[in-house]
Amino acid sequence: MKSSTLRRSNITREKVAMMEALNRYNREHQDEDFYRTQSKNRELDALWQSFGVKSTKSEKAPQVYFVTGLIVGVIITLLITTFVSLLINVSTPKDDTVVPVKRATAESGKFTFIPADSASSKKAAPITITNEEYVVKEGDTLESIVIRFYGTFDMNKVNAIQEVNKMANPNALSIGQKLIIPMNQ
Repeated sequence: MKSSTLRRSNITREKVAMMEALNRYNREHQDEDFYRTQSKNRELDALWQSFGVKSTKSEKAPQVYFVTGLIVGVIITLLITTFVSLLINVSTPKDDTVVPVKRATAESGKFTFIPADSASSKKAAPITITNEEYVVKEGDTLESIVIRFYGTFDMNKVNAIQEVNKMANPNALSIGQKLIIPMNQ
């Protein structure tokens, strides 16, 4: 190198000599480093194979995990909703068997007593209820009266009340009218 170039670059002759020596050393020992790295790679390959890890193993795609999770989630949701609906059905009382309650009034003067057990009811004579009397109130219809006394609507019972009371028109009820309700049907 020229001395003018060295002065401009602030590099001394000692530094230039050291760089040239380092360059020669690298060229001489380049072959040795190549063989050293090759032997290290062989050792690492042998170690890797001894662990039994195979790099050619195919992994499942993320879509497989997504679909599997989706299916499992739907199944769990169905199981939970089924369980909750069963709990709700078990805990709610059934209103299908409604027993009509007949209330005795002081006006009718007739009371019916229910025996305490079935043995005493077999010994007693059968109770016959013939008729009850009902006073029509505001808003009453023949259908509502039938439901009140019998528990359910039945056209045969409406006809029976009409016959007993000799009614031509079932819709012609007046407030305060007394109706005889046949209870033996």
